[in-house]
Amino acid sequence: MIDAGESGTSLKSYFDRYDLLALLVLTVVAFVLRFFSPILPDFFLHPTSGPWITNCVTKTPVDPSGTPGTLCGLAYPFNRGYPDAAGNLSPPNGQVFDEVYFPVDARNDIKGIESCHPTTVGCPYNYIDPEPPFAKTIIGAGMWAYGWYRAHFQGASGDYIDLGFNTFGWRIAAAIFGTLCIPMMYLLARRMWPNRLFAIAAATLACFDGMFFIQSRIGMIDIFPIFFILASYFLFFVHLQSRSARATLVSLVALGTVLGIGIASKWIVLAAWGSIGFFLLLRMVLSSVDVEWGPLKKLPAPPVPYVAVGVVALIVIPAAIYLASWYPFFARGQFQSLSDLWNYQVWAYDYHKNLTATHPYGSPAWSWPLLARPVLYYAEYYPYFGVDQFTGQELQARMLDLGNPWIWLTSLPAVISLPYFVVKHRSFPAAVILLGFITQYAPWWPITRVLFMYHMFGGLVFMVLALAFVLVQIANKLPAPDRKVLVTVHLSIAIVFFGYFYPVWTATPLSNPAWVLSPGTPLWGPKLWFDHCPNPPPPASQPNLFCWN
Repeated sequence: MIDAGESGTSLKSYFDRYDLLALLVLTVVAFVLRFFSPILPDFFLHPTSGPWITNCVTKTPVDPSGTPGTLCGLAYPFNRGYPDAAGNLSPPNGQVFDEVYFPVDARNDIKGIESCHPTTVGCPYNYIDPEPPFAKTIIGAGMWAYGWYRAHFQGASGDYIDLGFNTFGWRIAAAIFGTLCIPMMYLLARRMWPNRLFAIAAATLACFDGMFFIQSRIGMIDIFPIFFILASYFLFFVHLQSRSARATLVSLVALGTVLGIGIASKWIVLAAWGSIGFFLLLRMVLSSVDVEWGPLKKLPAPPVPYVAVGVVALIVIPAAIYLASWYPFFARGQFQSLSDLWNYQVWAYDYHKNLTATHPYGSPAWSWPLLARPVLYYAEYYPYFGVDQFTGQELQARMLDLGNPWIWLTSLPAVISLPYFVVKHRSFPAAVILLGFITQYAPWWPITRVLFMYHMFGGLVFMVLALAFVLVQIANKLPAPDRKVLVTVHLSIAIVFFGYFYPVWTATPLSNPAWVLSPGTPLWGPKLWFDHCPNPPPPASQPNLFCWN
C-alpha cells in the first residue's frame, strides 16, 4: 500500500481539469442546496399550473406574531414569537435557536461603531458573549451587504445593517462559507493524498452531511471556524510540499494568518493550531536527524530563518489578528484598555468551565458520534401549515442538527482503524486525520458544562476524512473495475440518506405520521427514528438520549 505523499505524484499535476470539473460540480450542488432549500416538488399539487418545483413554504409564519404567509429559500424558517407576561414576543425577529444571540451581537458591533466612540461610557450596543467576535463580524458583513442590496435594488430606506437584520441577512454569510467548505474539503484531501477518488469522496460526504448542511443555513457562528480549520490544514500541506525557501516561508505566514482568523472566530481552531504546530516541530526534529516521513522532508529554508518566521507566523500574527478582532469593543468604548480585554478572556474561560445551566437538548460528548440527541432548532405545528392535501392530516415542521446517519455511523470504524494505517503503513495522512480528530473531540470530554451535539462539528471534519481515506484504501485492494464501484455505492447511499432526512434539515412541513411511527406512516418509515422519549421528559439536568424530537 502506497502512502500519500510517497507515491511520487508530481505536485504540479496533482490538480487537473478533471479535478476542476469535479470541484465545480460539487460546489454548484452545495450552493443550490444551501441557498435555495427547501426545494419542494410542487407538481404533485399543481401539475398543470405554475412551476413544478418551488422553494417557498406556504402558510408559514412570516413575522413574530405568527401571521401566515409564504417564505422562500434561505429566509425560511421564521420562528413565530411567543409572548411573555409583559406581552413581549420571544424570539422578537423570527430567530431560530441561537440566532437570538449571534446576529444580535453582530448588529450591535456595527451599530456600536456607528453610534458610539472609544470614550463612550455605557454604549447601548455593549454586550457580553463568551465567544470571540470575528465570526459575528462575518455575519454582520452579510447583514450589511444584504441591507445595501435592499437599499439599492429594492427601494428600501434606512441603515444598511437594520435593513439586513432578518433571517436571510444573517444566514447568507453562513450559506456562502458553508458552500466554500465543500471545495476546501476537496482541495485539502487532494493535497493530503494525491488520489482524486479520495478527494471526491471527502467533498461529497461533506456536501451531503446533515450537520454541514444545516449549519450552513442558520445564523450561528459554527460554520466559520470549520472553514478556517479546513483552510488551515490545506495550507499546512501546501507548506510541507513547498519546494523553495521563499515558498516555504510565504506559505508559513499564510498558514499563521488563517489560523489567527480562525481562532478569532471560535476557540476550537486552537486545536488545529496545536496539531499543526506539533507536526511542524516534528518535522524539524526529523530533519535534524535526516529522517523523512511522507512530506516531512528536509527543510527547504535554512533552520534559523525558518524558526524566526515560524514564531512570527504561528504566534505573533495569530495574536495580532485575535487582538484586532476585538476592535468593535474598543471602538464603542466597552473596552478602555488591554486589561479590559484580558479580563474579558478570563471571564469567557470561566464561563465555559463553570457554567451550571442545564438544557433539555444537552448531551454528553460520548453520545455525539452515535447521534443520540440532536438539537431541535425549530418546530412549528398545526394550524400554521394547514393539513396534508392528500391525507387530510395535520402538518408540522421540525429542524434538527442531525448528522447524516450513514456517514456518521460508517465513519466510526474508519476512525478506529486509523492507528493501523499509521503504524503498519507509516501513513502520514492517517496520522494527521487521527490527531486532528483527537484534538477536536477529546477536549470536550472533561468539560462539565452543558454541551450539545453540534460541538462535534470540529471532529466531524476528520470523521469525513477518515471515512473517505479508509474507503479508498479498501477500494484500492479490489480489481481496477470494482474500485470506483465500491466508493460510488457508498456515496450513493449517503446521498439517498440525505434525501430521506432532507425534511428534517429544512423544516419541510410533513404530516405527523411521516415524522413519528403511527397509523398512516409511509412504507419508507418515519423521519424520527428515535421517538421513544420519556413522557414526561426527564429534568433538563439529565440527558434525554436516543430521543429525536
